[in-house]
Amino acid sequence: MGFDFQEYQNRVNLFQEKLKSLNIDAALVNQVADLYYFTGTAQNCHLFVPAEGKPFVMAYKDKERAKNESVWETRPITSLKQIPEFIKEAGYSDIKRLGLEIDVLSWKMGLRYQQMFPGTEWEDVSPIIRNIRAVKSEAELEAVRYSAQKLSKVFRFIKCLAKPGMSELEIAAEFESYARKLGNQSTVRFRGVEQGMKGGMVAAGANSARTSRFDTPLAGLGLTALYPTGSSQHRWEEGEVLMVDYPGIFGDYIVDQTRTYFAGEVDPKLKKAQEVVEEIINRVAEAAKPGAVTGELYEMAVKMAEKAGFGEHFMGYGFQAPYIGHGLGLELNELPVLAKGDKTVLKENMVFAMEPKIAFPGLGSAGIENTYVVTKNGAVALTE
Repeated sequence: MGFDFQEYQNRVNLFQEKLKSLNIDAALVNQVADLYYFTGTAQNCHLFVPAEGKPFVMAYKDKERAKNESVWETRPITSLKQIPEFIKEAGYSDIKRLGLEIDVLSWKMGLRYQQMFPGTEWEDVSPIIRNIRAVKSEAELEAVRYSAQKLSKVFRFIKCLAKPGMSELEIAAEFESYARKLGNQSTVRFRGVEQGMKGGMVAAGANSARTSRFDTPLAGLGLTALYPTGSSQHRWEEGEVLMVDYPGIFGDYIVDQTRTYFAGEVDPKLKKAQEVVEEIINRVAEAAKPGAVTGELYEMAVKMAEKAGFGEHFMGYGFQAPYIGHGLGLELNELPVLAKGDKTVLKENMVFAMEPKIAFPGLGSAGIENTYVVTKNGAVALTE
């Protein structure tokens, strides 16, 4: 997608201001989403950001694409050993404290950095970067709104498409094909170690209450034990709920949405639970103004679920996910997180998905999710 040069300059300026305030001499950025955020390229590169001065990119592969895409000076390298050489040639020979994205850095790569920069003190700059990325610019919000409009169109298609008798996989295949034709990337970026995470869930009946190894309230059954989430061959039958939880990436920015559909007469407590989650999402959204504390918003949702009699079923049963919302952007798990004990203070233009869900093992689940942007008057839904 890309933005104008000033957008990237503003991002780097914020990063450099924070580096200076923490007495960090420079940072090396390599993680794909962070790299793209600051440069405009997602090729195999390292971005060097001094606390003062111009950043530059060292591209390993694909060098030509990186040079064409990056807004900063881009130098080709054939070996990682050249990184400290180029940094010294640029006039930065006295780096005592160097920042790295330690939350996503492999032990193997960490050892290589130690060899390349002996005697250097390391600092984790991931929290700095993640907090900068949490507040979206107007240009980013435009990209998020574009993605939200497309995903909302997909869910309107699902409402017309899904019929009892269709399998979870058939429903997923039909609307995923439709989404792909609309431009969905079909690749969900998730910060952290590789998890084999699928881009969404279609689950009917008892499958909609299934959990898995992931830190999510619900997961679906999936097709095999190695991929224990998402759609299965189970057919949606009369008297069952159908839950569709699906992120969309139209362009570069991720949005997320969940809708629950009923086939015929379902258990009355599922209907009541659906009313409760819809009330929760609306009430919390109204309270999610600049200055609101994320952990307090989470507690507000929990108390509402408990008052309705669904406390032990809220955000999963047995293992309850300790959050009701997660930040969105280039990755699915950005800041802020509306989680238990979290002290983050909301700021205007933060973007997050809120997903209150209530699960009944062996029966099904109720749930809803929308993507929101924080405004002065509360969080405004971008998905429909």
